[in-house]
This record gives sequence, structure tokens and C-alpha cells, in this order.
Amino acid sequence: MRDYELMWILPGESSEEDGKKSVEVISALVTEKGGKVKSSGLWGRRTLSYPIKKSSEGAYYLARFSVDATAAPDLNRAMEADQGVLRHLLVKEERKKAVKAES
Repeated sequence: MRDYELMWILPGESSEEDGKKSVEVISALVTEKGGKVKSSGLWGRRTLSYPIKKSSEGAYYLARFSVDATAAPDLNRAMEADQGVLRHLLVKEERKKAVKAES
């Protein structure tokens, strides 16, 4: 199991209910693949640097989860297929190595 972080942007005009549905879909996909969602939810609403699909504002959502590495491409394809998502980014979280203090 690897730790992943997924951020996606919905149009600013989307309702809170649309956002909750989007989070539920992501959670369902992760659990379907045998993973576990650590946290998910609205990260904030912001003005976009440039219009995307005629939207000038976006609602940013963030999900952190653990899932098998073979399931990550399937999650990425599911996000690309979702017409309601303006942009998304799926990254593997790096495990932090302990740094030994030199004496």
C-alpha cells in the first residue's frame, strides 16, 4: 500500500452538494480498490489564474488515502473521465526519512 494525495478542482458554480458527491465518488473508488481514505474534503474556493472550461473560479478538493500502486492509474483515468472536474493531480506521498543530528 502506498500513500497518495489527490487534488481536484470543480467549477466555482458547483454547489456544496456537488462537492460532497465528488468526494463520495472518490472515497468509493478508493475503497473499491481495497484502499483506505485518511481524509478528504473542501480545501477552499479560489479565483483561477486563467479560465478553464469557461470557469473563472474553482472549488479545490483534497483527498489523502492509501491504496495499492496498481490501482493509481485506474483512479487517474476515472478523474480524467469525470466531465465535472476541471483539473486534477494525483501524487504519491513520499515517506519522510529521519535525519540524524550530527554531534
